[in-house]
Amino acid sequence: MVSLITGGAGFIGSHLAEALLARGGRVIILDDLTTGSVDNLRHLRANGALECNFDTVMNRRLLAEVVDAADVVYHLAAAVGVRRIIENPVLTIETNVKGTELVVEAAARKRKPVFIASTSEVYGKNSQVPFCEDDDTTLGPTSKTRWSYACSKALDEFLALAYWKEKKLPVVIGRLFNTVGPRQTGRYGMVLKPS
Repeated sequence: MVSLITGGAGFIGSHLAEALLARGGRVIILDDLTTGSVDNLRHLRANGALECNFDTVMNRRLLAEVVDAADVVYHLAAAVGVRRIIENPVLTIETNVKGTELVVEAAARKRKPVFIASTSEVYGKNSQVPFCEDDDTTLGPTSKTRWSYACSKALDEFLALAYWKEKKLPVVIGRLFNTVGPRQTGRYGMVLKPS
């Protein structure tokens, strides 16, 4: 099984790559290193089943090549980190929405299954706990850049589900909550700062 991981040099992506390689799979990583790091993959680089491409999902030609080579796509590439999102709302929206659009478009051409990493942020201010996938979302005002991330990830979900409905692209969406662990960095205003 060949897995493509966009954002594979990131905190979560590098752990996914490690797990897939441990199962005997082949892994292709596409990461522009905006928030990911080569250091996250250093311990895996000697594995001949790992291919690293340090470029953006916006590179359509390269994206098409790596999607074609894969059996499944894990789309984890996104603008992340509270500080980056608040300071760069245009980049956040463009990276998340356009990046996801290009990934599902490329996957749909070859009907490659796609996992879309979303976020608990799409629930917004909803206080009804526990959350359910079909719960209403309550986002704050568009004048608050904090909501650009939640809105962009919700749009990613709408787009992925539309590709399923119209083009029968197999998609799975996972809404990740505050994830923490080894290789996470606090540089971008993440949940925890490592000591």
